[in-house]
Amino acid sequence: MKSFFCLFRLLLHTLGAFFYGTVVYPFIDDSKKNLYVQKWSKKLLDICGVTVKVVNPELLSPRALIVANHVSWLDIFLIYSVVPGHFIAKADMARWPMVGWLSRKTGTLFLERSSARNLKSTLETLVKNLKARERCIFFPEGTTGRQGKMLPFHPNLFEGAINAGLPVQPFALKYVNRTGQFEPAVDSSGDISLGKSMKNVFNSDYIHAELTVLPIIDTAGMDRKTLSRQARDVIVAALPQEHPVPEIRDNPPETARGLQDARP
Repeated sequence: MKSFFCLFRLLLHTLGAFFYGTVVYPFIDDSKKNLYVQKWSKKLLDICGVTVKVVNPELLSPRALIVANHVSWLDIFLIYSVVPGHFIAKADMARWPMVGWLSRKTGTLFLERSSARNLKSTLETLVKNLKARERCIFFPEGTTGRQGKMLPFHPNLFEGAINAGLPVQPFALKYVNRTGQFEPAVDSSGDISLGKSMKNVFNSDYIHAELTVLPIIDTAGMDRKTLSRQARDVIVAALPQEHPVPEIRDNPPETARGLQDARP
């Protein structure tokens, strides 16, 4: 019953976004768009029963490429509730019902799997947006991973920050229960579908999301692999891990075999 009520509220919330996005959104300036997305994301988290704490908000840089560990479909809204920006997401998301439409409206950049040409185009757009003083955000793991087992980082898109001459700012994301332990309901790794993950979130009695803003990493004189490694190291240091840190991967995000995002 609880999950049905949450789903109903979420549907109404999304329909409201469709109306606003069609009638009002195209005609307002960027600052008002960002404010709307922030408020809409906060409301979505509230509907899902997720409370939010931001750690070190004073460290937030006005210009940076933001990277974060990827745990759940909630991550995008958690970050949007704190800071505006353009996400870089898998191309599959553009075809998801409702989510794809909303993503396009908020300026999401879509990266095609296993496409070197698309990667180059995405990098060019990424650099352009960063130089235009806009934050860009992506998940270097390329897919969701279980909390406590952060996956290797793909270094390719770190090239964007280097080419734009801007720093990288890592975010550490975690979701805990009342005892401070990782909350398994948010898990959307492996074969867990988006629908199943949403139902688990709706049925959970308590989810507390914590977003830790970490110090910026200067990209001057850096190469993408070193930059990727340093970003991952500081996120790992901010989050408890169950196993030692594995090596980084040098293929584009979301191309690693055997790893799948939560299915729509």
